[in-house]
Amino acid sequence: MDKTSVAGTILGLLLITIGIKISGSLKMFFDISSIFIVFGGGCCSLLVAFKAEKVKSALAGIRLAYKAPKEYNFMKLISSILMIAESARKEGILSLEPKIAEIEEPFLARLLQLVVDSVDAKLIGEVIDTEIQATSQRHTDVIDAINFLASVTPAFGMIGTIIGLVCLLGNLDDPSSIGPNMAVALVTTFYGTVSANLLLMPFAKKLGERAQEEDMYNDIIGRGVILIASGTNPRIIQEKLLSYLSEKSRATFNELHLAEELSQNA
Repeated sequence: MDKTSVAGTILGLLLITIGIKISGSLKMFFDISSIFIVFGGGCCSLLVAFKAEKVKSALAGIRLAYKAPKEYNFMKLISSILMIAESARKEGILSLEPKIAEIEEPFLARLLQLVVDSVDAKLIGEVIDTEIQATSQRHTDVIDAINFLASVTPAFGMIGTIIGLVCLLGNLDDPSSIGPNMAVALVTTFYGTVSANLLLMPFAKKLGERAQEEDMYNDIIGRGVILIASGTNPRIIQEKLLSYLSEKSRATFNELHLAEELSQNA
């Protein structure tokens, strides 16, 4: 469970609820027809705009925003790549083959197998670029669909407002219909605005941040493997890969790496 997503959603809805309670009654803000107009209309618009597969992915992405994200340990990954580079430098590239099965990261294992199979570094680079671009495109498709849904829900709120006003103006001779029609007119706008700004746009932003983190993780793997295949000195590999990290993370990595070297030499 993603604690920040859950906490933000609950706190946001709670604050809105408190504001409603202070100003009036919660019953005034519950309207079935408004729900159908905003959320039903938004989902139908999503179906019109995107293929069924992308719609499913977008709805799954909304659920993922509340699930705990995959943890990317960048320092551990760089350490693993450096150990592999040291082994390749001392024992040769072929010495990596029995170690590939022990590697937990599938992408890294697949690329190292290509290196062991003596595939040209340029071809390996093309495989890396294709993998990263395809993964990034899948994330982009999901984020675009959610952003699209966020853009149309306020519009359907306005459609509900127009419907309510038309019904109101068409029944001015019936005073009892003025209240319900005005409620539909205003509550639909409320639903559309809240769902877009509290839920959908934040969902898309959260998934975008996760996608950037995954892209950087895969980029580190790709860069590291290409450098290993090119026979680059592990010290140079370390400096190049550490450039992905913040200054604080670099300092922490160097301290841990130095402590490890001292313990090995002791």
